[in-house]
Amino acid sequence: MIQTRLPRSLFLLISLILLSACSTLPIKQGVEMSNLYQHRWINTDKPHANQSIKSVANFLSNYDVVFFGELHSHPGVHLAQMQIFEAMYNLNPELSLSLEQFERDTQSTVDDYLAGEIGEKIMISKTRAWDNYQMSYRPLVEFSKHNKLPVVAANAPKSSVVCVGRLGLDYLQTLTPEDRENVAVDIDISDGSYRQKFMSFITNNASHGSTSDNKMSDMMKKMSERSYSAQVLRDDTMAESIDNHLQRNPQRRVLHLNGVFHSSNFLGVVERLQARNPALKIAVIETVTLSENDDSWKTEELESANLLLLVRHLPVAFIKHDNEVEWSKAILKKRKESGINCNIPIQASSDNQ
Repeated sequence: MIQTRLPRSLFLLISLILLSACSTLPIKQGVEMSNLYQHRWINTDKPHANQSIKSVANFLSNYDVVFFGELHSHPGVHLAQMQIFEAMYNLNPELSLSLEQFERDTQSTVDDYLAGEIGEKIMISKTRAWDNYQMSYRPLVEFSKHNKLPVVAANAPKSSVVCVGRLGLDYLQTLTPEDRENVAVDIDISDGSYRQKFMSFITNNASHGSTSDNKMSDMMKKMSERSYSAQVLRDDTMAESIDNHLQRNPQRRVLHLNGVFHSSNFLGVVERLQARNPALKIAVIETVTLSENDDSWKTEELESANLLLLVRHLPVAFIKHDNEVEWSKAILKKRKESGINCNIPIQASSDNQ
């Protein structure tokens, strides 16, 4: 059996980085907001004009797929998602909702719930719904159910993502044909802007724990490569899920929700969907958190998306680094106890990731 052992400190460091990846957003100086529900829409072509929901929906009506890069569990973000989803539907009811938060192997359960064949408790349990489902995504799913709109369970199964992160893409060779269908056929880990951005993120956040030890550096590199493979597994699977849905339903438009890193700068899922279907018109919404009273903009921020959603920053998660480390340990312990077993025969993996 493959036994991949890394120093505990190194494993904890890179795991802590990846646990925080989806919630890491540019903190922008901007208009002061008094509560977490407040938000502003900015069209990056007209950055100094506040956009109404109606104008945003009209703008998005020209696109086939809209990616909403969110800050998970932010009240203002989820309020804005519901508002724009409803506004898009009112303009054109041929609309589908696609979610990073549901995994592809649970699609039949999602469909059963939308059809009224099972209750919400069963759906939440069988889909392994996120802990914040009821507060964050329930309104969108209920709107879809009420209006008979499809909901795409777009993401790769967590078990496959975790095991690829531990062992590399060769792990997929050990899946049954049925399980292999729940992740993308084509997974692209080649070099490019997205890979460079991901590796830069890892390097910058791990710099405080760097070491001159060559063996440790090699381990960090191997772990980073596998983590990137796991990230791309999500991205390519979500892109393929959306593409498959549109192939079956060419008349529909799609609103897809994912963490901001997956779609920022038109990379990640966006570029992978575009590669699968170059004819698609794709728009990107990016969440940006505000701090002080300053309405200035940087060119790179305006180039990251078609629309920016400005929201008030969330409370500081940790004051003391030790608290953050303890939290990370608890999360990793919970994941370890989840029962995901990634052991595979040694001949099945070249272990070159």
